[in-house]
Amino acid sequence: MRISPLNLIVMAHTLDVEGLDRERILKRCQLDPASLLNEDGEWVPAEHFADMIRVILAETADPAFGLIAGKSLALMRYSIMTPLALFSPDLRHIFEDVKHFTPLLFEEPEYTLIERDDEAQVLMHPWLQEHGCVRYRHDFLVTSILQMLRFGGMRDDELIAIEVPHECEPELTPRYTALWGSKVRFGQRNCRVIFNRTALGRPMMSHSQVGYAGARERAAQALSARMNRIDTAEKVRQWLLSALPQQPSMTETARQLNMSERTLRRNLADLQTSYQALVQECQFLKARSLLADEQLPIKHVAHCLGFNSVASFHRSFRRWTDTTPTLWREAQLKGR
Repeated sequence: MRISPLNLIVMAHTLDVEGLDRERILKRCQLDPASLLNEDGEWVPAEHFADMIRVILAETADPAFGLIAGKSLALMRYSIMTPLALFSPDLRHIFEDVKHFTPLLFEEPEYTLIERDDEAQVLMHPWLQEHGCVRYRHDFLVTSILQMLRFGGMRDDELIAIEVPHECEPELTPRYTALWGSKVRFGQRNCRVIFNRTALGRPMMSHSQVGYAGARERAAQALSARMNRIDTAEKVRQWLLSALPQQPSMTETARQLNMSERTLRRNLADLQTSYQALVQECQFLKARSLLADEQLPIKHVAHCLGFNSVASFHRSFRRWTDTTPTLWREAQLKGR
């Protein structure tokens, strides 16, 4: 799965707002700070975001850091979504708009709004399911949803319950109740916020018909550009990953995509990448997957990636990660 780089940019700004060492954390994530300057740049693997969360949780030693991120002022950097929520007529419109324009940030919505009788509930299903990240995402989503509900005019007495799957350490309970209230239940099957349905249709004090129309038009234009854009890079990735251990030439790939080599090169340049960069990205993604199996010999991994020798694989892997496949595997197993 791939996500908009804006998600990483917002996380980096969250680090700044909270006074954390941004440069140190990005370095540990093997992320170049310069790569977080272009909000409209090429989408990145979701693994980058997961790595970032794991490093932050390790650096802060705070398992409930999602509470902090979910109410951070850095969320204002989601510049298309912010005015939509600010000028929206009511909460129901906010939920509908966030879901409709989700493809500007990631591939699938992370929640479903369900209305039954007098109750409404926001059922959350995070796209990020990697080990060590699920609790963060649940805490983040619940906190941000609550912030949105309260901003939209939901009263405290209209909140019925908050349910999250994870348990809560006794020493952290006061932080959760201070932010979420006393109606939270831990260790539940689902992650959801349940509240009085009437809150959804209550007019918002900040509603502006002109402001909302303008914000929605800008979001619609951005979404149209996103959906109509031929994501050549993603098609190349899928083709290269399916072809491994073979490494098709650029000419062969262009033929597979029914375009000229010149057009392929130009499209990739427009996406701020190159064919060779995508080849190496696919090799690295496959290498990460294969090295996660500690039973696979390094020689077999190298072969599956299309390298002629273990030595050439080592050289490439060191260029990607500044370490060897063996040391990288040991570090991942130790972290797990």
